[in-house]
Amino acid sequence: QVLTQARLVTSRSKRAPAAMALFVGTLLATSAVCTSGFADFASSIPNGNSVFKDGTSWPGVGHLSAYGSGPLNSFGVAFKADKYQWTKELCAQDSDGDGQSNGLELGDPACTWTKGSSPARSTDISHPGFADSKTATADPTVASTTANPTPATTTTATTTMATTTMATTTTGLGGKALISKAGTIAPLESLLSLLLSILVF
Repeated sequence: QVLTQARLVTSRSKRAPAAMALFVGTLLATSAVCTSGFADFASSIPNGNSVFKDGTSWPGVGHLSAYGSGPLNSFGVAFKADKYQWTKELCAQDSDGDGQSNGLELGDPACTWTKGSSPARSTDISHPGFADSKTATADPTVASTTANPTPATTTTATTTMATTTMATTTTGLGGKALISKAGTIAPLESLLSLLLSILVF
């Protein structure tokens, strides 16, 4: 019986390193797959390797956990829905509802970034999957809302007087001028004088 137990211990001790090696190998393989997956996803979004939240690096950008695996955050859900591609639609979305587009938070406010190119901004990158992570950079695509003052319009009232241009002086009876050379009606005194002349005549 003692011999049998010794053989069992020996057998188990021989299998233990093999089992441990298998476990470690599986763990490393899983880690390698996760790392490869994160690297591939990170290269599919602008500044994918530079995302921070509360000063902590967040390589698992699409996950609630900083280092990936487990449930997806709101950005991860949107990224998955777009088949893990950076599209203009995904860029323009505000996945975490913090008032900033995914593109603005990840340094591509104009949504022009393509895989392999350099994003428009590589500093002050915030997390597009958490509402409490926002960039301090202003959105350059938003037009200024400063209203230009409207100049006041002044209406000037002018009084015009129609005149009749006359080339020569028209005279009435008695040689009295009825209309001046400038074309304006003669003064009242001249008219009265003319009437008197007619009566006398």
